[in-house]
Amino acid sequence: MAAPERRLRRGAAVLGLALLAVGCGLARYAPCPVVVAAPLPDDAFERCREVLVRDYGALAESDAVAFRLRSGWAPCQDPPGQRRAAVFRDAAGLAVVVELRWLALPWFGVPQWTAPRGDDAAERELAERLASVLRDH
Repeated sequence: MAAPERRLRRGAAVLGLALLAVGCGLARYAPCPVVVAAPLPDDAFERCREVLVRDYGALAESDAVAFRLRSGWAPCQDPPGQRRAAVFRDAAGLAVVVELRWLALPWFGVPQWTAPRGDDAAERELAERLASVLRDH
């Protein structure tokens, strides 16, 4: 293979990897739905509030009219860091978002919290717990 062809292939491979990285970075995040087959009970907000307070501690936001609940940051061990959770009504029904952050220790300077990222496993677990509470009573 001639040198120009090799450079062209190498360039195409690098461009492809760069586009893949950009595409993955721009992937839209979707909250985890709370699947409840029946209509929500009249006291759904209170039930969700109880679960969130029990699992995540004090609430930073509690708006019954908008059906929006958000916990403050709570310590977690797996992985070590902090989590917070939100429950809200969206177009499809109820949804949850659980965010995780941890301390980053730079070579120089003061430790800082990382940018929050979604915690898929914790979201699925919370959505299942909420769905169970909303179905069982």
